[in-house]
Amino acid sequence: MDEVKELIWVEQRKAIRSRMPLWTALGALFLPLGIAFLIFVSRNPEISQKLGLISAKANLLAYAGTDWPGYIVYFGQTVAIGGFMLALFAISWTFGREFADGTVKDLLAVPVRRSSIVLAKFSVVGVWSAALALVMLAAGLAMGALIRLPGGSFEVLARGCLTVLVTALMTIMVITPFALFASIGRGYLLPVGLAIMTMILTNIVAIIGWGEYFPWAVAGLYAQGKTDLPASSYGIVAFTGLAGIMLTYLWWKYADQNR
Repeated sequence: MDEVKELIWVEQRKAIRSRMPLWTALGALFLPLGIAFLIFVSRNPEISQKLGLISAKANLLAYAGTDWPGYIVYFGQTVAIGGFMLALFAISWTFGREFADGTVKDLLAVPVRRSSIVLAKFSVVGVWSAALALVMLAAGLAMGALIRLPGGSFEVLARGCLTVLVTALMTIMVITPFALFASIGRGYLLPVGLAIMTMILTNIVAIIGWGEYFPWAVAGLYAQGKTDLPASSYGIVAFTGLAGIMLTYLWWKYADQNR
């Protein structure tokens, strides 16, 4: 465990010095600010008219987000989509930078177990992504209070916070396979490209009604209020998360690192 702790400290220092956590935190703040801005625009017709096309989106959002329950549904979906992309940046950078910077050989030459290296990287990504989720949640609650949404009882807010946190947890779990893609692609391009394809497939699968069996769609469905999802949906999410970790470890252990 001491070996893992030391590697976690090293990975933390790498992330902090790169300022990537700062940039992703700013992105996490931008998402709830965007929702609040659209609601604000819809409540001020003179601004809405000047902005043109954005007013239609703002009016649609405000129609469903006129109170806390509706706002939380949209906010949860934002966490499912935006949180996925932010976590993708975190995991792609953590695993892909070793290849992009040419430091992977130096890392593998260190007399530590490769399982410890992979575990340390996933630990940092998990804490990083969880922190981003908390930033989004805090900013979302602050924006909702700032625009004075009605219906904000303790029960509604508590249930909404739980929904957002569970959504964020599932989003973090299904991001683990992209560590494998970053390792196989030896950089950032492959995981980002596959993430875009995954988002497209998620929309298609959800439309045809198979979203509950597609791991990357489950978090979005849950955020919409579909808490009656079958147990298999959560099992698929958990399996995807564990499979991503195990396959990444096996790749780092057995792949021929000759570059």
